[in-house]
Amino acid sequence: MSEFAGVPSVVPRPVDRLAPLLAWLRTGTATGQRLDFPSGTALPDGRLDLCKQQLGPEGARLVADALADAAQRHGGTDGADGTEGDGLPVRHLLLGTDGLGDDGADAFAARTADVPVRTLYLGCNGITAAGACRIADRLRASPQTVRALWLKRNPLGLHAGQAAAELVAAVERLRTLDLVQTGLDATGLAVLVDALLTGDRHFERLYLGGNPLGPEGAGPLARLIAAGRTDELYASAAGLGDTGARTLAAALRTAPHGRLRRLSLASSGIGPDAAAELVAAAATAGVELLDLGRVRAAGALSAADNRIDLAAADRIGAALAAAPHRLGHLVLGNTGVRSREAHRLLDHAAGAATPTRYLLGKGVAGSIVRRLGALSADVPAPVPAPDVAAVRSVHRTTPPQN
Repeated sequence: MSEFAGVPSVVPRPVDRLAPLLAWLRTGTATGQRLDFPSGTALPDGRLDLCKQQLGPEGARLVADALADAAQRHGGTDGADGTEGDGLPVRHLLLGTDGLGDDGADAFAARTADVPVRTLYLGCNGITAAGACRIADRLRASPQTVRALWLKRNPLGLHAGQAAAELVAAVERLRTLDLVQTGLDATGLAVLVDALLTGDRHFERLYLGGNPLGPEGAGPLARLIAAGRTDELYASAAGLGDTGARTLAAALRTAPHGRLRRLSLASSGIGPDAAAELVAAAATAGVELLDLGRVRAAGALSAADNRIDLAAADRIGAALAAAPHRLGHLVLGNTGVRSREAHRLLDHAAGAATPTRYLLGKGVAGSIVRRLGALSADVPAPVPAPDVAAVRSVHRTTPPQN
């Protein structure tokens, strides 16, 4: 399997290391505490964390067999409250960087088609677009309990959009889809957005960052925003630039108010004027969190920082002080904001009807940071969504990217 997006090759471990885990899985018994096995960890909230456990296709098949056997023998399709999957000890399957490839992922999906899980994390496994379509076929015949599908850093390539559209069509209740660094381009994104709009689908969150969308990719994103079809959109480090930012700003001005709650466009090469326009449009649209900072992988992706100068800081501050809004969190770290620009934000924030918590990064005087912090002290910190919490791994250190 060739390397893609910096994902290392995986040499599968001997499958006998899985024996204790497989034995526990077959019991179908939930755990009230963390269970660490020679390979993998089970957690009380239903996560089975097998990230970076070097399963390989055969190991994944054995895990899938054990899960399917337990579901068949012990039931658990419905929990006590009638929610799918609550009766099983495993509701969130995390198999990141396990060397599955197309065949391993397909075999796993086929064997677990009748297992009512909510989360499938399959990031960094060398899965191609053809493999993703095979997964879609398997999930189409499943109990339709999957809510979140994570495919980051798999080489879907030129056919990423079509593969994603197949997955959207196959998984009726899907609400979170992760396509970070999968090779999705503007043409593929248009195919995906067409599928979402034609199918009248609404997504809670879409992760599209780290892909070569370019300014052209802003067109499909704008259609999605204007139609109000997603609550959270993460499209950082995708090369949108000023042209893309202005396209999205125009869409925000016509979008259903409050429908898009979080927007991340960090490391997008957006200049001061376009960035200020985007912040003002986001506030008008009822966006609650806007991230224009820097993603961790910016260097590896050669993604340019967004930039804020003194004039842009003044425009941003004035826009947020002009009227009540919902923009409680604005990330401006690594955008060139220093004490002078931050002080301009502070000047406006002192008279704003709605407080905004600014994340500014280094280079700003502590006194300004403290005064801005005091003005936004009542703004609660963002809370991770359940789908995001479900893929937190004890074996994988990198959190979901913006």
